[in-house]
Amino acid sequence: MAINFLNKVDFNQNELDKARIVNEVNDTAAGTPVDGQLYYDTTLNVIKVGEGGLWVSISGDITGLIAGTYINIDNAGGPIPTINHDLTTRTDTASALSGVVFPVVDSITTNTTGHVTAVNIKTVTVPDVTTYDLTTAPTGTAVRLTGNLTGVDDVTISGFSGQTLMSRISASELRVALTPSVVIANDITLTNGTLKQLTGTIANSITTGLNMNTSKLIDVGAGTIATDGVNLGQVEALVAGIGLFKGGYNATTGLTVNLGAGNGSLDGTANIALDQGDFFVVTVKGGAFYTLTLEVGDMIYANQAITANSNPGIGVYTVVIQDSNIAGAGASDAATEKGVAGFDSANFTVSANGWVQLKEEVLSGRMRKIALTGGTDSGGQTTFTVNLATLFGANPTPLAADCIATVKETSSARIVYPEVTGNGTGSLDFKFIPTVSASDYTAIISIV
Repeated sequence: MAINFLNKVDFNQNELDKARIVNEVNDTAAGTPVDGQLYYDTTLNVIKVGEGGLWVSISGDITGLIAGTYINIDNAGGPIPTINHDLTTRTDTASALSGVVFPVVDSITTNTTGHVTAVNIKTVTVPDVTTYDLTTAPTGTAVRLTGNLTGVDDVTISGFSGQTLMSRISASELRVALTPSVVIANDITLTNGTLKQLTGTIANSITTGLNMNTSKLIDVGAGTIATDGVNLGQVEALVAGIGLFKGGYNATTGLTVNLGAGNGSLDGTANIALDQGDFFVVTVKGGAFYTLTLEVGDMIYANQAITANSNPGIGVYTVVIQDSNIAGAGASDAATEKGVAGFDSANFTVSANGWVQLKEEVLSGRMRKIALTGGTDSGGQTTFTVNLATLFGANPTPLAADCIATVKETSSARIVYPEVTGNGTGSLDFKFIPTVSASDYTAIISIV
């Protein structure tokens, strides 16, 4: 409890060391003061003094506030001054509006403190919506533009000299048309169209290339001089008789192929007409052409012009057998007319059509198959010996060093790998570990 002093305490001008003013949270807690009484407001963090029964803050050193332009202060000397902003008024101009008249802010006036003191509203008038009137326009090719404002404007549409014409078709229609004689000053490009039926005289020559892209220039007149263009019929007439591929030939039926209505025979009384050099390629083999055997790829040429239904002989044709020089067989290289391939006649046969076959005696004489039997067991190993003279004969007996053997398991045909060695010069030994039974394995022996 605090010591209760009931009178003044005189320190005789000595210092008050480490003294503390009473702390309260607010004026209510501090109670009603007498003049000069002190306490520290712990909420506002200020020292207050009692004056006239009220607590007044003595923190800081503001003793009074002065009002300024557009600023006024209530209770400027405190303890609680109130600062207010003066009211500001302004008058704006205004105008009546219409469909083409509207206001806009033209200018804003401010004072030296930045306050807006006046706004000027300016009335703006714009042209009314413009319409066009073809009916009441002047005669010719004019269009009249009208609106809600005073006056009208006439726009005349003109054609380009030598290219287009403008004309009035009716009171509500203008028409653009090409002139009877069109003059094109620059390039003309046809991207997808067709330039056709050129008649009359071209006044000037074309000095640069005429690029028609994928379009066609058709109906070209008959050429009479070296610089004239020609048509397809003229080209075909020029190349007639040179010799053309006429299509396929079915050597089984004896009729041409792919000639449409012109399909027919090449021999007999119903033959078709041909020019010298025309030729066919055999597409189906057979013997219908003058009983000759022809195969696919053989060619038939006309040696001369052949009249339709003239029953021509075989002599008016040249037949090229494409495989006649493919292969031949002979005793030596120099003595064999072999074409693109030659075969040793001792080992091969070659048919007239180039069919090559290895002679059977060659096949049978170079390879043998034998079941391995009669083996000898010793030390956990079975050895089979094959006598090459017995297997191949003695004409002559092959050497063991010239033979290769492949061994298969007889039941499964699976290849196995025993030890195979030469036993002298005319036998082969097959050694198996562990021991095996007779005929369990088969050897295929080839002479190299």
